[in-house]
Amino acid sequence: MFDIGFTEIVLVAVIGLLILGPERMPVAVRTVGLWVGKIKRTIGGVQKEIQDELRIDEIRKKADHNRKEIEGRMAELRAEADIMEAPVVAAQENKAEPKEPTIGGS
Repeated sequence: MFDIGFTEIVLVAVIGLLILGPERMPVAVRTVGLWVGKIKRTIGGVQKEIQDELRIDEIRKKADHNRKEIEGRMAELRAEADIMEAPVVAAQENKAEPKEPTIGGS
């Protein structure tokens, strides 16, 4: 998270001890520790929310892509069904048309 080495931590501790004194130092360290923990939890929560949003966006994109593919295939199937249905419709129309009687018995 932070690029803080051991020497920097020792330096801050010595300065804190000199400024706060030995009586208030443990309370200050505990308070700082609590703040750092809260900050870490908050950052972790924000990162999780961002990752969830990115996953949701990715899922939406995939769903939209799949929907478009399905619609395209449905259009193809409808066209093929119309082609296959055309002879049947034509035959039904021919049966429905009454034949005119012919003269001469043929």
